[in-house]
Amino acid sequence: MNLTGRACRGPGVVALASLTALWLAAEAVHGAAERRRVVPHEPVDTAAPETLLVLGCPSDKQGRPSPRQRWRVDLAARNAGVATRFVITGAGEADVMAADLIARHGIDPARVTGENEATNTWQNVGNAAALIAPGGVVRIVSDPLHARRGERYWRLRHPERADELRPARLYRFGEHPVLKTQTAVYAVLLRGTGYRPVR
Repeated sequence: MNLTGRACRGPGVVALASLTALWLAAEAVHGAAERRRVVPHEPVDTAAPETLLVLGCPSDKQGRPSPRQRWRVDLAARNAGVATRFVITGAGEADVMAADLIARHGIDPARVTGENEATNTWQNVGNAAALIAPGGVVRIVSDPLHARRGERYWRLRHPERADELRPARLYRFGEHPVLKTQTAVYAVLLRGTGYRPVR
């Protein structure tokens, strides 16, 4: 009886250990991305206007905010100051995320601008820049892995504005374990395929 019990528990223990290892690996990947982002950390002129560029992602099948959208909206609210402006970008996504930001976090709609034509991260960054006045501070908001890619694209597309970038606070240990695992796996697959942005 005991042997049978041990045999039945074996696969469950292995599965749990595997899931735990995958989660911890995802945490490590996100934490490393947060630390390695090539963005200046020097003090910001407090008089400089600040904009959070929030990268979009798909809504759910009913057109409501998806878990990933809510994560990004929550990160935007966490990083916002009293006068921070928001530019949310993504075709079919920006309006959903903007409404969620306003409804759940009480943000003044006058501080939120939507960009509704971009269909990938390269376009997100390119289109949004026209909505952000030069000379201020820009913080790109998404999960740490995606934000790092967005910051790289900003520097490629707008080298004359590279010094406007500052890091957003995006990583917290244990937060959204399933979403972190999904985004970490996606990033690994993207790197493995040698992905280059559509320009």
